[in-house]
Amino acid sequence: MTGVRRSVGVAVVAVMAALAVLLAALSAFAAARASHRQALDEARKQAAAAAASAVPIVLSYDYRHLPRDFARAEAQLTPNFRKQYIRTTAKGVQPLAAKYRAISSADVTAAGVVDNGVDRAVVLVFVSQTVTNSLLSAPRLDRSRINVTLVQAGGRWLIDKLAPV
Repeated sequence: MTGVRRSVGVAVVAVMAALAVLLAALSAFAAARASHRQALDEARKQAAAAAASAVPIVLSYDYRHLPRDFARAEAQLTPNFRKQYIRTTAKGVQPLAAKYRAISSADVTAAGVVDNGVDRAVVLVFVSQTVTNSLLSAPRLDRSRINVTLVQAGGRWLIDKLAPV
């Protein structure tokens, strides 16, 4: 009978050990999920704030100091998107802004995250952009919606794409 008691005791200890391991694994899984959710929430906040502060810099310029304005904007962009921005400003914006003494002042009126991961996000921004130039008799207000794709690089959120909606 002692052999049976010993076998039952060993079985109980084995079951308890297995349950302890299972409980530890479930706890680790729950902690990892909570940590990931917290990281997603933090990324969402950071991406929305980055879009709201960077978009006005990218969309604002003054013909009297275009190189400075463009350099500030380029600092907000990923290397890939920066190449596209430089081509666009060199071919279209710079010659026309200088010729017509154009000034563009952009403000983000609202921003909300459409989709995000921990290092990539799409933020919908609502922009009010006031434009003045020598062809206009009064400043013109343009309102637009833009999907802004951002990626985290070097601890910063950078714009990787601007897509009007």
